[in-house]
Amino acid sequence: MPLRTGRRDWLWGLALGTLGLVAIVGILVTLRGSSVNTYATVEGVKCQSQERLDFHEHAHLSILVRGEVVPVPADIGRMENCLFWLHTHPADGLVHIEAPEDENFTLGQFFAVWGQPLGPTALLAETPGDGEEISATIDGEAYEGDPAGIPLDDQETIVIQLGPPFGTPPSSPFEGD
Repeated sequence: MPLRTGRRDWLWGLALGTLGLVAIVGILVTLRGSSVNTYATVEGVKCQSQERLDFHEHAHLSILVRGEVVPVPADIGRMENCLFWLHTHPADGLVHIEAPEDENFTLGQFFAVWGQPLGPTALLAETPGDGEEISATIDGEAYEGDPAGIPLDDQETIVIQLGPPFGTPPSSPFEGD
């Protein structure tokens, strides 16, 4: 039997090709959407299987206890199978804020991801003794209130101290910007 050719065959080919393309696009969209798994959530901060760079900012954090610098460790919020939206890479005090959209994250949320206390009467494993206090500054300006409520905003330098004595924080990568 001879092969038929003609307008109807061409239209069937176009329809089948279009359906195939739609199916492939649907599969790719489904796979992309399901490839970002959420493994944990701490104080509203998710830990997901892939880095989220839709919203990407940095804040610098320095901590001093009785005049001594306490380094902010590397790899806070970085797990074997997931990465929290608030995390560190090297131990340089740079807090990475990487989320699927702009959110109002706080220093308290970062400390929760870290698993450390922060508040008016607690800084890491320390509590103020007689005549001591926990103080905070943002870009050199005093912050009044609970330091856990400090917003994490792009290019800001946050210093948390328990003292006296109060020390001189290390320089921030944002100084001079």
